[in-house]
Amino acid sequence: MRPAKAIASVAFLGGLLCLPMTGTALARMQQAPASRVVIDLPDGYKAARLFTGFLNEAAGVSLVILEMPSVAYEQLASGLTPDALAAKGILKAAAGKLDRPEPYLFMRGEQASAQGPVAKFFVAFKNKRITALITANVQKASLDDGRVKVADIEKILASAAIAAVASPAREVYRLDYLGPFLPAGKILGTTGAYTLDGKFEPAKRGDRRALLLVSPSLDLRALTDPDAQAEALFLGLPGLKDFKIVDRQRITVASMPAIEIVGTASDGDGGSVSLYQVLVLPPQGGYYRLLGQIPSDAADKLMPELKKIAQSFRTVE
Repeated sequence: MRPAKAIASVAFLGGLLCLPMTGTALARMQQAPASRVVIDLPDGYKAARLFTGFLNEAAGVSLVILEMPSVAYEQLASGLTPDALAAKGILKAAAGKLDRPEPYLFMRGEQASAQGPVAKFFVAFKNKRITALITANVQKASLDDGRVKVADIEKILASAAIAAVASPAREVYRLDYLGPFLPAGKILGTTGAYTLDGKFEPAKRGDRRALLLVSPSLDLRALTDPDAQAEALFLGLPGLKDFKIVDRQRITVASMPAIEIVGTASDGDGGSVSLYQVLVLPPQGGYYRLLGQIPSDAADKLMPELKKIAQSFRTVE
């Protein structure tokens, strides 16, 4: 799996937090865990536990933060367009302006969800070291009835800046066994990446390599149909095609129910990959997703290791 595709598979997956919003209060600067991004936020916001960003359950806004190398800004410029967003299910996209220094990219759009249409606001900006992308999610109904004002969302996004030092990360899970895999960094602050050499970037561009991603859902809503959701996540992996599910079963991980799917697919270069996905369903709601992608010629050796790693998964309160 190439790094850009791995990031995409995390950045556009997971639930959306869509709660009714009330009025705003006095703003204050806040910095998300495992992030350099600071935002001027009204009272009531708190750092999210399951992703890098902020929540205000009373106000009904989720702010999801993604940090990338500075060079990624140009790639985002091609991805934050109406056509590119439509390919990800984000419709009615249009560019806008914010009261903030250039350069920045700002887009609005709308996406379907189980709770109804969701208004989405994207702002991307950079300094010499990193590019930051912030996504704000709000129920369309809250905007329509005036509980949420577009101007308030835009003011929050306009205030975002990049601090010199990242704040400490917050761990939400652990793996007691990694086998041949090594930690290779974090995506969105709480998603762990693991590779055989401990490096996220391959030694040679285009190399097929083994990759394991472990990520929590963006919120704690219970899945109405976890089996269907697990299959949709598996079949929706970006950059792959010709999916085939070889085995699917209910298992138990850390005394929690889980759904295990084993399958294959082909990548954009015509190569064959083996896939392993486990969706762990904690009693408090939401899910944890373990996703392994390995070259098919290494499946006999690495697939048993992925299964051992999945069984070593534990949540951290």
